[in-house]
Amino acid sequence: MKEVIVMNEEIELFFGPQHPGAPGNVGFKLKLKGERVLDVELIPGFLHRGFEKMMENRWWEVNVVLSSRYCVEDPDNMELGYVLAVDDLYGVEVPEKANHVRTVVAEMSRIQSHLFWIMFMGAGLGARYIPSWAMAAREEILKWYDYLTGHRIYHHYMVPGGIRWNVPQDFNERTLHTLNTVSKIVRDIEEAFITNKIVRERTEGVGVVKGSIAVELGVSGPTLRAAGIPYDIRKADPYASYGKVSFEVPVGSRGDSYDRIKIRVKEIYESIKIIEQLLPKINYEDKAYRLQLPTIPPNGEGLGRVEAARGEHLVHVVNLRSRYPYRVRIRPPSMPLLTTVLKYIVSNEEVTIADFPVIVKSLDPCAPDIDR
Repeated sequence: MKEVIVMNEEIELFFGPQHPGAPGNVGFKLKLKGERVLDVELIPGFLHRGFEKMMENRWWEVNVVLSSRYCVEDPDNMELGYVLAVDDLYGVEVPEKANHVRTVVAEMSRIQSHLFWIMFMGAGLGARYIPSWAMAAREEILKWYDYLTGHRIYHHYMVPGGIRWNVPQDFNERTLHTLNTVSKIVRDIEEAFITNKIVRERTEGVGVVKGSIAVELGVSGPTLRAAGIPYDIRKADPYASYGKVSFEVPVGSRGDSYDRIKIRVKEIYESIKIIEQLLPKINYEDKAYRLQLPTIPPNGEGLGRVEAARGEHLVHVVNLRSRYPYRVRIRPPSMPLLTTVLKYIVSNEEVTIADFPVIVKSLDPCAPDIDR
């Protein structure tokens, strides 16, 4: 008869950053008793690059190149946050055409970010067919970016005062073709993944964060909306062209990992709806797409606040009449997800070591944005 070993003592386990269940270049110190996770501590610093300090030593317009590199999955919303802050510093309103195109580019970034997340979530749940479908759809958007900007991953298309160059004459047709291709694949993903029995069993009632608790933990974005709070900066404080389109804010009820899956899929459809409404508004004969701004901005401060794919991305800039920023401060959305939220979940649920990667993936943190 085999001896049964019962683990009653508490042990510490280092999880990540190479572990396939980790969300990127971060680690966690887990306190375990048997298979249950009792506590979690974030260990950052594996990808520290000092972007904020680097931006203080580069010209305002050159910093666009750095502004998108906080999060490779959603570069254009990062970029938009920075250029909005600089626009605010200059005290200018960019041309309407630039606002429309900026919004289209930002929503494309949201779609491809959510698709990237679906790849990770599918792989983490053992649904190996899902990553292939999600990456096939994302590839169509990367090809669209290459067509518009000349780059696939980081685009540097938005600049203070507008957009870097005018859109091509076939922009409308090319964009609609890409969206049609993507939406067909997303419908397949929704049918095969969202309704999958194993996916539901692994995620329903797991990693619950609901209502006002999510607000107290500093959560924003899809995780907040999955918790039942219908807050979206695009609605609450419209920027770019969001005030000129109609779209819904998907909201969950249970605040669990499954709700977070459903919310992001629904948001892809809403992003497509936003883009389809904006395309007819773009005047292709209008040559005004960028303001020529003075080399040195006025003395003062500027603030850019956007609803990025993971939540509120805030950029604060300060200038002392210089060619270079005096200070650039970024408040990214991922830090609460990897700290207060995870601690709350493991303190209030019986989270096993098998559940932990699923919960982390469902939150969709972007590890690099905490090591900026």
